[in-house]
Amino acid sequence: MTQENEQETQETVIETENNSDSSNELLHEVMAKKEKIGKLETQLADLTAKEDKRRQDQLAKEGKKDELITELQNQVEQFKPFKERLETYETSRRATLIEKLPESKKEKFQNHPLDVLEDLVEEYSHKSPSVDNSSPSKMGGFASLVEWAQKDPASYKKENKKNKGITLGY
Repeated sequence: MTQENEQETQETVIETENNSDSSNELLHEVMAKKEKIGKLETQLADLTAKEDKRRQDQLAKEGKKDELITELQNQVEQFKPFKERLETYETSRRATLIEKLPESKKEKFQNHPLDVLEDLVEEYSHKSPSVDNSSPSKMGGFASLVEWAQKDPASYKKENKKNKGITLGY
């Protein structure tokens, strides 16, 4: 009976190792294909840009500049809404970030790029944590004797022994 259990356990371990090896191989294969797709997308974008440039040059040579101008104007019109949305976003984001700056810095950094403003706001918004540098009290640093006795009974008892058996308040 135990030999069967040991054999089953060994088979399970071998299957798990085989599964993990196949998973690693599959992962490497997927990553390689993903990288190849990224390279192909880049090549496609480059080829598309070159083809557009070649076609525009061809239209210019053939004297069809009016068609070219119309085509480029259509492209400009197509991208205008995106430009307006981006400008609106940048304006509101800039106003929000400048509001978070200290008064003395608002005027100085008003024309800086958004990424610089974000860094500055992050820098100015982090306040150094306040640290209590006062010397510890006679209560072991606790707010009350009761808290001291409850949270650190060992040091409380030790302090009581120093006071020659006179129990500190309760």
